[in-house]
Amino acid sequence: MLEHMDGRSMKTFITVMEEKSFSKAALKLGYVQSTVTMHIHQLEQTLGKALFKRLPRGVELTDAGREVAPYAYRYLQLSESLQDKLTGLHEPKGVVRLRALESFCVPHLPQLLPTIFEQYPQIQLQLETGFQRDIIQEVSAYRVDLGIVPRDPKANNLTFIPLIQDELVWVGAPALVSRMENDGWEAIADTKVIGFGSRCIYQTMASQVLADKGLATFTAMEFDSTEMIKQTMMFGMGLSLMPLTSVQEELQSGKLLRLQQEKTILLEHGLIHRSGKDLSAPVQACKEHIISYFLAQKERGTG
Repeated sequence: MLEHMDGRSMKTFITVMEEKSFSKAALKLGYVQSTVTMHIHQLEQTLGKALFKRLPRGVELTDAGREVAPYAYRYLQLSESLQDKLTGLHEPKGVVRLRALESFCVPHLPQLLPTIFEQYPQIQLQLETGFQRDIIQEVSAYRVDLGIVPRDPKANNLTFIPLIQDELVWVGAPALVSRMENDGWEAIADTKVIGFGSRCIYQTMASQVLADKGLATFTAMEFDSTEMIKQTMMFGMGLSLMPLTSVQEELQSGKLLRLQQEKTILLEHGLIHRSGKDLSAPVQACKEHIISYFLAQKERGTG
């Protein structure tokens, strides 16, 4: 089987899977669509299984395709690692796929990313946001090289490296927070809890806190971005359980207030990657740079 497989077909397979379209994959790869079709057909012939279901608009993986996906990522990553070693590159070069929570990206990555690009100009960093569960699954399936999550997933197949300590705090508009601290949670029972939705670990923790208090009347308001959550809170539309680092600026300016009487929930953001995996040169360089960056922040007392 192996003698009939090649990196081009694997790369085409991954691109079709990610783009969910033969035509979009061809555009991204710089191929004509017939070349993409040929690569997938050759791979399906080699494996003896159909890898994609053709839909009215695009394609999706078959069961066999889902089984192949993690191996395809590993195939390409091993090829990249081998090429790095054989060519003896002095400067890391290539693609690094990084995924992190949006609430982590907003306060930290605007300062971190320029330092990576300055030191490693030939690294192509592909950054995506997601929730903790998604990030763990993507790293485990080899679809992402590195992930940043707010808690150690304690998974045998993943290595977790602590980066920065944080805490979840309840915050809201000054008037709403003052009312709640004076009259208690029952006084604002019609207030909404604002967050990223049920897939978010912060929203799950918020629901648990309220359940422990015997409060089941609160309704959720969901947004995709930290900025939308903060703006909605500033208009007094609800409370949110947020990482302190993501609302630090608004707390300092007085646009938002923290519920001082509520206990904080400790977080430890950390970097994850597959355990025992031979990381490519650019991935290893990014990993070491991110660790060093947050260590320096901690030593300066700004992390």
